[in-house]
Amino acid sequence: MEKCLRTLYRFASLLCLTLFYCLPVSPLFAFEDLTELSIEELANIEVTSVSRSPRKLSQSAAAIFVLTSEDIRRSGATTIPDALRLVPGIHVARISTTHWAISTRGFNDRYANKLLVQMDGRNLYTPLFSGVFWESHDTVLEDIDRIEVIRGPGASLWGSNAVNGIINIITKSAEKTQGIYSSHGMGTWQRSFGSVRMGDKAGENGHYRLFAKYTNWEHTTDVTKKNAEDPLKQIRAGFRSDFALGDKTNITLQGDAYEGNNQEKRSQWTLTPPYKIETLDSDEHEGHNLLSRFQHTLSETSDVSVQIYYDFSRKEEGEIVLRERTFDLDIQHTFRPFNNHHITWGGGYRNFHDHLKETFYFSLLGSNETTTHLFNIFLQDEIHLTPTLQFTIGTKVEHNEFTDYEVQPNARLLWMPNEKHNVWLAASRAVHIPTHLYTEISYRSGVIPPTTQNPLPTELLLVGTPDLKSENLTAFEVGYRLTPSPDISIDTTAFYYIYTDLYAYEPSTTIQPARIQVTSVTQNNAEADTWGFELAAKWAPLPALRFQGTYTYLKADIDLKRGDPTSYLPYTSNHAPDHQFSLLSSLLIKPDLTLDATLRYVDSVQEGSIPSYTEMDLRLGWAPRQGVEIFAVGQNLLDNDHPEFAVTLPARPARVVERSFHMGISIKF
Repeated sequence: MEKCLRTLYRFASLLCLTLFYCLPVSPLFAFEDLTELSIEELANIEVTSVSRSPRKLSQSAAAIFVLTSEDIRRSGATTIPDALRLVPGIHVARISTTHWAISTRGFNDRYANKLLVQMDGRNLYTPLFSGVFWESHDTVLEDIDRIEVIRGPGASLWGSNAVNGIINIITKSAEKTQGIYSSHGMGTWQRSFGSVRMGDKAGENGHYRLFAKYTNWEHTTDVTKKNAEDPLKQIRAGFRSDFALGDKTNITLQGDAYEGNNQEKRSQWTLTPPYKIETLDSDEHEGHNLLSRFQHTLSETSDVSVQIYYDFSRKEEGEIVLRERTFDLDIQHTFRPFNNHHITWGGGYRNFHDHLKETFYFSLLGSNETTTHLFNIFLQDEIHLTPTLQFTIGTKVEHNEFTDYEVQPNARLLWMPNEKHNVWLAASRAVHIPTHLYTEISYRSGVIPPTTQNPLPTELLLVGTPDLKSENLTAFEVGYRLTPSPDISIDTTAFYYIYTDLYAYEPSTTIQPARIQVTSVTQNNAEADTWGFELAAKWAPLPALRFQGTYTYLKADIDLKRGDPTSYLPYTSNHAPDHQFSLLSSLLIKPDLTLDATLRYVDSVQEGSIPSYTEMDLRLGWAPRQGVEIFAVGQNLLDNDHPEFAVTLPARPARVVERSFHMGISIKF
């Protein structure tokens, strides 16, 4: 499949460049400038993640932040995780060229499982552990309309695993991506990259686009300056089509396919001398998906939507050999039975099938193939008590095969005394349900060589528990938004979270033939309290100058139940930074010249083993003619390199993120 995708990408790139030099450039496809949307207009942008239907951001009773297409372009980001660094409350840490740790409000790790990530309504997390393999998910960044990020539970509408937050990546409709777009570049770390997209009309009432994207990353180094030998190459291609059947019905059909490969240095454990061998593995990941969405307006106050998608992925990553298939059906109906009530209700069904190969590292307590079924219904009512007071109440009821029924309620109160101020309060419950990884798998996490005191090797095992319960969160939030003038906006949120039945490991030791075996069984033996404060502010002192600042404070107290002395935690209270700060300045120097600078500070994590760092990114963009932009980007300019996170299971040396530069050209016509 990779050869086919590469051929498609090269053909599309050549066609785009040929058309650019043969056809006149239309001003219709000029790049957006800084003044396209004022801060006041950004505060009133419509979002869908809070209530599953369009609402003004300024009138949403949730801690929501929106990255627009222009924010992403001018940040200089070349990946979705890089763009998320601008969002308050999100901790983004690069582990290696391929791997990321991303979470919100704590519990960050490569396999963070309390953050729901979607792209156009399709869940991106893997059912094996409810986390996201970020290296497998990408798109043409120019085609992203916005990224809506909710810090806080969204389980009453979006279901289990929307515990600490939701990232909803929403791409532009095919109608908004007409014409030709091509972007290519090269750099010191991202050696080469490129995107091409072609859009056109499909009949009288339809539009479509085709796209392809390629990227080639150089390897990183570890903290000892050794070559980590982890380069990454990836290519993907896809399409989207949107059709209008009359004035009341819209149909969307979209999908993509991808394939990537990278290398990774790892420590392979053995039960015989030398007990640990350094290997260089060749990892692969591939997948494809197809989504269809039907939307129909029943009346001025009522509409219905039906969405179906299929997703397949295959991943080979050292000790992991995994294939997954997902089928998902979601139905939603919104209506107004009375003038002051807006009801959203619906239900869905999801079918997961995974196949995990048994290896030296993975032993399966049950079958290596599992199929799980998830059913849900949800109901939410927005009640306008007065013109300035809105109360929202709702719940989602899910049935899963691990814990049977889960009820996840939510209540929110929004007070809008005038256009400049609004205050909101929220209380909610969310759960992370067990998965195959936590219930039916035994994982060999390491081998300790013999010593003088202990003449046998010690084998370390992590073992699942079939009757594991869900992890529970009870969340309390309060937020305040202030827009004192059209050029200034301030958004603050404070929260207090109470977690119960968190996973911890209960070890036991047995003597096996020729080895000692320490078996750590997953149990609901931990609890935690987290609390914090988040601030996002925007200021445009001049039409051509804009600032955006964010600050995050987070504290976590994670401990074992009743001070259980025999168990231990899989994470620490310092898996996410206590303090984060970012400042983005965007300057329109001339109509054809822009300069963007991002300064960010991230506090130490992992009990100080990853120190704090301060970094700056710069982006210079020049548009020599309509529809053309030449750009140069410098990232992590304040230090030669710095580590951001280290994988703890299995233990691997921290990689460093190096200073890098890239430049390129984007053409749109």
